[in-house]
Amino acid sequence: MLKDEERIAEVKRRIAKKEQQQRLRRRRIVSAVCIAACFAVIVGVSFAMPGIIGRIEPGTSSGFETAATILGGSTALGYMVIGLLAFILGACVTILCFRIHQLNKEEQTEKQKEDNGDGADQ
Repeated sequence: MLKDEERIAEVKRRIAKKEQQQRLRRRRIVSAVCIAACFAVIVGVSFAMPGIIGRIEPGTSSGFETAATILGGSTALGYMVIGLLAFILGACVTILCFRIHQLNKEEQTEKQKEDNGDGADQ
């Protein structure tokens, strides 16, 4: 039979294990939501981009594209918009990859703790 201290320690260990599993589950859900949001942004921007570029009007000062200004025509503004969106998308993908790497690292650490803990009990 187990002593009271051993029972209390076992209950505390089980509680800690369940709390760790809940934290891991929450992190997975947050990561999945972030990934879904990133894909939604990608798809939304890809469908909206032709309309955005179509609404941009060329400069009205002379009607001719000149070499003296890089922002005078609609193509330059389109490139800037696409560049900005590409930067935002790259930042989102970098953050998501970092979160996935961190989640995998935590899972491996948890598995190692479980393996070490189970082996010590036997």
